[in-house]
Amino acid sequence: MNWEYSRRVKYYETDRMGVVHHSNYLRIIEDARMEWLRDNFMSYSELEKMGVIIPTASASGKFISYLRFDDLFKVTIKLVQFKGVKMQFEYDIINSENGQICYKGESSHFFAVDGSYKPYLSFRNKFPELYKKMCSLCKRDSGI
Repeated sequence: MNWEYSRRVKYYETDRMGVVHHSNYLRIIEDARMEWLRDNFMSYSELEKMGVIIPTASASGKFISYLRFDDLFKVTIKLVQFKGVKMQFEYDIINSENGQICYKGESSHFFAVDGSYKPYLSFRNKFPELYKKMCSLCKRDSGI
């Protein structure tokens, strides 16, 4: 199941050529992922209060078309893998006005605690409810 995040392109996100600057696509997918977390799991600020952070291990994407200032777009996000600590998401950024896919991306992340920036291998034991919730979200999103 894909989850959707929608908004318009802001002027400051565009470059001199009038299109969204390539660096902003990573910001857009991060915005979408933060809202996905809030809607499906818990807010990132709540996680931080628990001492949990979710660093990015990798992020990549392919530009297919372009968005311009004030274009309405949506990001579909899907949790495709969760392995106890590490997780992977896939994203499509779609121009809502013409349905064209503009960007296909993916990112991987992991749960860490206490600012260590290392995967927290005891995450399952310390936060069993969060672990179960992520497992169920992955099953839902991957259609298992």
